[in-house]
Amino acid sequence: MLEALLARGVVGEGLSRPLLLFAGVVAAAFVLRFPLATAFVFFGLTDFIFYPTFFAVELGPLSVRPHELALAGLFALALIRPEKQTWGGAAGAALAAFLAMLALSGGLAVLDGQAALTDVFNWGRPFALLTFFYVVVRLFPRPEQRRALLTAGAVLAALAGGVALLIALGSGIGDSLKGGGESIVKEEEGAAGLLRVRLAGLSMAYALFWYVAVRISAARVGRRAGWALVMLGMAVAILISFNRNMWLGIIAGLVMMMVAGGPFVRNRLAIALAISVAGIVLLASFGSATDSRLLDPVVQRASTLLNPSRVEASSSLTDRDLENSVAWPAAQRNALLGIGPGVDFGVYNREFVGPHSIQVEPQLFLHNQYLYLLLICGVPGLLAFLFFLGIPIVRAFKRIPTDPAVTACAVGIVTIMISSIVAIYFSVEDMTAVLGLLTGVIVADAENRAADGLESGLAP
Repeated sequence: MLEALLARGVVGEGLSRPLLLFAGVVAAAFVLRFPLATAFVFFGLTDFIFYPTFFAVELGPLSVRPHELALAGLFALALIRPEKQTWGGAAGAALAAFLAMLALSGGLAVLDGQAALTDVFNWGRPFALLTFFYVVVRLFPRPEQRRALLTAGAVLAALAGGVALLIALGSGIGDSLKGGGESIVKEEEGAAGLLRVRLAGLSMAYALFWYVAVRISAARVGRRAGWALVMLGMAVAILISFNRNMWLGIIAGLVMMMVAGGPFVRNRLAIALAISVAGIVLLASFGSATDSRLLDPVVQRASTLLNPSRVEASSSLTDRDLENSVAWPAAQRNALLGIGPGVDFGVYNREFVGPHSIQVEPQLFLHNQYLYLLLICGVPGLLAFLFFLGIPIVRAFKRIPTDPAVTACAVGIVTIMISSIVAIYFSVEDMTAVLGLLTGVIVADAENRAADGLESGLAP
């Protein structure tokens, strides 16, 4: 029977319904038997070298995305056969309230004719990946499971950093990767050398950077080299992204880890920082002219951090000021429920498509994600989202006894929150998946200790 189904799917003009049914049954069985492996697959589809829309299949007006199917299977399993009967306490309630407000505002926008159902659905669907929080607290309550999730995410990020470096050095493989609404490869204006590359794994590298730093400091000698290699790949991904807000976030994360990471981590980080500074000085003093030209784009980009006037003069900052000035009055007029995702609020992108033709399209997002959430789901929705992120952060920093690995997860959330003032990190699938992971890990750790009286944590 299986051979007949497969044969029919191969020779037919399209995928047959029996074959699709068979594939669905196999996938459901895999999720049921191997939920942790399914979670690895989920992050491989959201936070690796391909953007989450790369494997999408168009079925009429609906775009079916494999990572959403994986998450749906995990969520269903967490609902019907959880390992622990919990919904994450106050943080879980805050997430449910946020998603309810998002659905309400989007539904009202469709009923009022402010936006098409497909627009509301497509602009709201990235937030659904936050429900990975519930998957973590219900399906993966044991510390070793959560460590496996974080380790898998860090390894994916490191591998993505290696691929990004090949692309930045001129490899043609970047041409076959799609970056959603923005090209993943770009040459820095006025500088010849490394290309700017931003793969989906960059999100995981940014969020787990300090978690990996903690694992290096706590690892035995035999494993320390492996974690250092992972750190190198993640650092490369962040460096060649040319992402100034991430560079600043990493610096802010260092300060937070030095303050809240405990004396052991603080001493190790101080030593590592001193070695890194010495290495950079040596490289700058004795590096070849070729190395200098290669790193010119990075140096040029980094110099703007020390010269804010150059950033203020950039067109991107001007565009963001303009979009904020238009969105703020719209958010004030709809402060209670918001306008809903996918609704035109008066910001437009203009692109020349010919010598005498300009294409005008509405911009349905904001780089300032706090203003964006206020705009699409009102004050209650924004507050619910901030409570969802804030509760795990407070729990991690107040944890007794202190676990630097848990603290590092909270630092990852804080750095994302800092960058979200100027970057779309609350509403893109690669970042919402990471936020669901980090919040779930922290809350699951807190619930374990409260219920069992164990000093469970992420450090082995």
